[in-house]
Amino acid sequence: MSVSGFLDVRDLSVWYRVGSSEIRAVRDESFSMEKGEVLGIIGESGSGKSTLAKAILRAIRPPGRIGPQSKIFFKGKDLLAMKESEFRREVLWKLISYVPQASQNSLNNTMRVIDHFYDTAYSHGLSREEATERALNLLRTVRLDPERVAKAYPFQLSGGMKQRVLIALSLLLNPELVIMDEAVSSLDVATQKYLLEIIKDINKDMGTSIIFITHDIPVAAFISTKMIVMYAGEIVEEGRTEEIIKKPLHPYSNALMSSVPSIKGDLDRVRPIREGLPSTEGCLFSTRCDRVMESCKTQHPGISAFNGRRVRCFLYGTNKAG
Repeated sequence: MSVSGFLDVRDLSVWYRVGSSEIRAVRDESFSMEKGEVLGIIGESGSGKSTLAKAILRAIRPPGRIGPQSKIFFKGKDLLAMKESEFRREVLWKLISYVPQASQNSLNNTMRVIDHFYDTAYSHGLSREEATERALNLLRTVRLDPERVAKAYPFQLSGGMKQRVLIALSLLLNPELVIMDEAVSSLDVATQKYLLEIIKDINKDMGTSIIFITHDIPVAAFISTKMIVMYAGEIVEEGRTEEIIKKPLHPYSNALMSSVPSIKGDLDRVRPIREGLPSTEGCLFSTRCDRVMESCKTQHPGISAFNGRRVRCFLYGTNKAG
């Protein structure tokens, strides 16, 4: 099997046991990203965005499990084939780090900010002096007063400041990829924009690749260069962010874009997404789709190339009806 690209995910599936049955949260999905990209992953709650991220980090725990056919290659090495101890020692934080959802609650209020950096540094063999120097520089990078914030306790900081501390902490060991899960969702709009500009600078100045998971389409449009749209555990569209925002192909992508009001646009054109649960047969989106065909109700579309994108719909590519 040839492997190309920076991150290459192949046939990834994640299952969760509920009682005597199992629910598939990610459905045999494949995608890749190149070094230096900011990949935005969008979709409604429950679409599988966070589960996909946790699978890359090998953070799926019982009652969840990763399917046996799944492969996750990072710089050519299969992460899922590594021993847990090797993954934690050689990959986690050093090559790939994580800013979790509701991450402001991840800081320990009984520890000073600098002690959070020491904990991560010690587990990877950094000296106290080196950890201190890196921590202060990174706090400065995320536009915080390093001397004051390093000595502070988390409860003494605002939500935006705590979020910036966590981003700085994720960069401590110079990882090549940072996965950010809803990193700005709990912040006010002004603080969101400020933080997103910092993240853009980190990507540009440090060359750090970023997977940015969000349900907020304007945020994804601002921060990402490439976009994946997920629905019910499936990737339904993948392509350059600007193209998907301006001209979405998949009916679900189109419904998402049409549901977002704009201060410059016509509010009469804003439409809510039709309610409904994913279909149990055929296309998962067929129960909510305004372009549904008979084939959609009985056949499940694969994902195929169309005009430089990948899209899972019978309207396009090799899936196209007729």
